[in-house]
Amino acid sequence: MHSIKKTALPKQAWWALLLALLLGLPSLWVGLQLDDFFHWGLVNQRSEVLLTESPLSFYGLFSFLDGNPQRVTDLMNLGLIPWWTNPEVEYAFWRPLTELTHVIDYSLWPQSPALMHVHSLLYFALMLWFGFRLFSAMQGESSAWLWAVFLFALSYSHGVPVGWLANRNSVLAVLFMGLTLFAHHQARSQNQFTSVSANLFFLMGLLCGEVAVSTGTYLFAYALCYERGQIKGRALSLLPYIIIGIIWLALRGAMGYGASGSGHYLDPLQTPWLFLQALVARGLDLIGGLLWVIPPELGSALPEGRRWLYLLLTLLLLIVAWPLLKQDRRARFWLLGALLCLLPVASTIPHSRLLIAASLGAAGFLGLLISAWRNQQLANVGPVKVITPVLLGVLLFLQLGLSALLLPLEMVSMRLAGDSLINQGAKSWALADIPSHAAPILINPPLSSAGGYINGVRDYEGLPVTNKTWLLASGTRALTIQIIDDHTLEIASEQGLYDAKQEGMLRGPQAPFQVGDAVKLAGMTVNIMSVEEGVPTRAHFQFQQPINSDAYDFFHWNSGQVARCQLPDTSHRLTLKLTSKTCEKK
Repeated sequence: MHSIKKTALPKQAWWALLLALLLGLPSLWVGLQLDDFFHWGLVNQRSEVLLTESPLSFYGLFSFLDGNPQRVTDLMNLGLIPWWTNPEVEYAFWRPLTELTHVIDYSLWPQSPALMHVHSLLYFALMLWFGFRLFSAMQGESSAWLWAVFLFALSYSHGVPVGWLANRNSVLAVLFMGLTLFAHHQARSQNQFTSVSANLFFLMGLLCGEVAVSTGTYLFAYALCYERGQIKGRALSLLPYIIIGIIWLALRGAMGYGASGSGHYLDPLQTPWLFLQALVARGLDLIGGLLWVIPPELGSALPEGRRWLYLLLTLLLLIVAWPLLKQDRRARFWLLGALLCLLPVASTIPHSRLLIAASLGAAGFLGLLISAWRNQQLANVGPVKVITPVLLGVLLFLQLGLSALLLPLEMVSMRLAGDSLINQGAKSWALADIPSHAAPILINPPLSSAGGYINGVRDYEGLPVTNKTWLLASGTRALTIQIIDDHTLEIASEQGLYDAKQEGMLRGPQAPFQVGDAVKLAGMTVNIMSVEEGVPTRAHFQFQQPINSDAYDFFHWNSGQVARCQLPDTSHRLTLKLTSKTCEKK
């Protein structure tokens, strides 16, 4: 076993940490975004309608929906979730330690987002520092350690978890993951069966966020690839963590936490077939993001053939790294741990923020590989010898150059997306001009699931909020609108009335719509007239009062602003896009 380094880390670690924090400074500009407004309102008791039954949770910050159909109906009637939400969707996570950090933010400095982001940067610094300590313990303070330190520090996958307050749980989970692995390595290197501190760190990570499940993949890889000795002893060393994990899962399930009925989260235990169907495509997109620095969230804008390219490049990398993998158990540990990390996060839509746990192992493996290449220790021959410098040169450029450029952009990406999709329109909506008896109806917001966010933004800004806001369809596609009769409005889009892939958080493929389905709300009924692949492409919105009465006020999204919409008469149709300046007749 490699001995544990207990001395202070060399100055290069401080330079790597400083560089990462400098690249993270743009996060101070991000402010509150999306779910942050929910959290602020709950802690400050400004959003009582969002409260859920959340055992052993301070404010239920991460318990959006609890699988109760009546609660879903109530929230749809208020316009806080869209009419197409699966009545049985569950979206509730048990993250009490992370929640406590948010309570500190929203209680002590509720109107100072910059301080909240400084708070997140502190956890980011600790996460990196203990990652550096783990590299030092596993690899010594060698060139392999130095490469790993900078690769980990500059990973663009840290951007969103650090820059978005609501995603702080991932930073905290990976912080405790590093502490768990360090303490476990220290104990096993000293021939101890287990470590109480490692067990405690593992539990704390699970109480921060589900990302900490990835700690188990590294522990498994450690026992399988790194440790020597009898397999029985190595397997038994995992037993305390397995017991902790089982207890955590049992408590989590007994208290009603979990995710189901969603298209974003496919629980492998509840919907194994859907998970397996999505695993290959999602897994390859995650590998492309982890090794080749192509943000997985860009996948929908790239050709389908990208996954074959990721697979080919990764196979070439494994061929180049084969001499190292054969002789160095550390390389096998880091690589297997990183790849196994992708399994649990493949349960949701691929995104760079999901790679934060895998980035630790990827940095450790690539640090060893680059060091071996630079020291001419790979001993590749023939065509592989020609490919090696090209492939590793490209890898270095991507992992250090491009990733460092992407890191600050990822830090602010939630602000850029929030401003363009929700914030500007939410703040510009002249709700004070709407008669108190009229229900505001937004026809085509950029996200048809944005109702709760709109009120959250306005409440935080001290602006008037609505008692009820109906959002009818997603503005990401062209909508055709026609009045059928005095009470009925038809909306159609060949692409679907909502984006099943991007907005699938609230309804997954396991709950498809069918022609003839009806969603009944208090004052409006939505009748499904046509469907493609489970998503409505045409629906009739039947209102209790006449459409042209003063009971309703219709609006549309106009390039980031909300504008009043004058509906056409029954002889005309209306075409609406996000860029429509006015309600145009077709």
